[in-house]
Amino acid sequence: MTESDRKIIDKLKEIPDEYTRGIIKKLARIIISGDGNKISIANAKFLIATILLNKNYKEEALEVFNSIRLEENKSIYENAQFFIGDILLESDSLVDIEHAKSSFVFVKNKFPYEAKNKIDICNLILDRSFEELGRNIFEISNLVYKILSILKIDINSIGKKQLHAERKLAHYTSTEVANILLHNPNTNSFRLNTIHNVNDPSEGKLLEGYLKNESKDGDSGVRFDGEYQTFIGCFTFNHDSLNQFRLYGKQDYKEASGVSLIFNKDFFKENDHPDQVSFIATERSLDEEVSKEKISQQPVIRCVYIDPSSQFIHLAQRNQITFYREFSDRVEADIKWIKYKKYIDKKTNEFLIWFECLKGTYQKAMDIVSKLDQSKTSEINILLDRILLPIKYLIKHIAFQEEQECRMIYITSLDRPEVKMEFGRFLYVEYEADVKLHLDKIYIAPAATQYQPYLAKLLCDTNIKIELSNNPYRQT
Repeated sequence: MTESDRKIIDKLKEIPDEYTRGIIKKLARIIISGDGNKISIANAKFLIATILLNKNYKEEALEVFNSIRLEENKSIYENAQFFIGDILLESDSLVDIEHAKSSFVFVKNKFPYEAKNKIDICNLILDRSFEELGRNIFEISNLVYKILSILKIDINSIGKKQLHAERKLAHYTSTEVANILLHNPNTNSFRLNTIHNVNDPSEGKLLEGYLKNESKDGDSGVRFDGEYQTFIGCFTFNHDSLNQFRLYGKQDYKEASGVSLIFNKDFFKENDHPDQVSFIATERSLDEEVSKEKISQQPVIRCVYIDPSSQFIHLAQRNQITFYREFSDRVEADIKWIKYKKYIDKKTNEFLIWFECLKGTYQKAMDIVSKLDQSKTSEINILLDRILLPIKYLIKHIAFQEEQECRMIYITSLDRPEVKMEFGRFLYVEYEADVKLHLDKIYIAPAATQYQPYLAKLLCDTNIKIELSNNPYRQT
């Protein structure tokens, strides 16, 4: 351990938060007894710094981040530089902003989307004419990440932060697709399809309308964006929904003729840090394999439903009836539902606070933008659109509220090798996680019961359960 590291650890002993001090003390032992393992030392420092940052000890966190050296571990050093830049961006000092910019330039290969946005923000702040606007846009960026962190379903932290109630998610599809996915998982992968296939023409436009306080639904049709292509995989908390069976997975245009695939938590990626967005791959990293054909595991995020006229907001969630179907004991179902209702109400209130802050800050920025010349206005609008991108396709029209949808999102450019096409029919990316290995159960729709023995054959080497839908339905 260096003398500099020792001084930092001694200083951290003065932190008043006893719990934080106790964690730091344990991690400090790794640094003190390093035994020449530079990676362990760098990782311990990084953990200490992130704990301090989460507890709002920003100055102390900055000092620890700065103590991490490149020779200890490149990846951890790059992560530290990203956080250093974020902390310094809050400073009033333009010297600190220059330092922040240098940090983001250093990590632009590892975090291309995030660093590009932050470098543009730094440039605005460093230009005295646009300093106020730059700081407003930085606040918008922070609010987007706060909102995203609220909406991300922390599905791999059961028993910590996430409720057991949201441990599994359903995907509705046709029996034909189910057969393709289950018959030969090695060659057939789960697909995320282009946003242009969705049935909601307001997709991607409601967020901007809300932020601008517009009450109209907007023009029809999902706009084609030549630079950013959005691909989505759709899931829901409601595993056996007649409405979803009637709408999705139709075989030969026949309603309620598909299946509901219930995925366990391991199908999805454990959450990223709030300031890092793995599902936006618009810039190619120099370290990335150019031949990559499938996308890696991604987090799943709940959608938000908005009524443009009243601006009523609803977060995707489990329906009450699902608790009474899951638990045969009525009292137990009541208890589980009440607990979940408190959880989702708290999450909704938290979301509403930050979403309203986003609207206020966005409107302040647009007031400044309205006074700029046309070329600068265009430049700022492009930056704002890019910053809002992580939550743009999570905002849906209230008319689709019954779907209670969650999404896996992947945003990239058309020239990427993972983007595949069946001309005139499908534009999609393939997901690397094996469907069959991550299934928990399959529900068969009322008009698809004849497929039960065939699905049983496909799954005879697994413990995956097959159940017929509980919903009555007469095919007309």
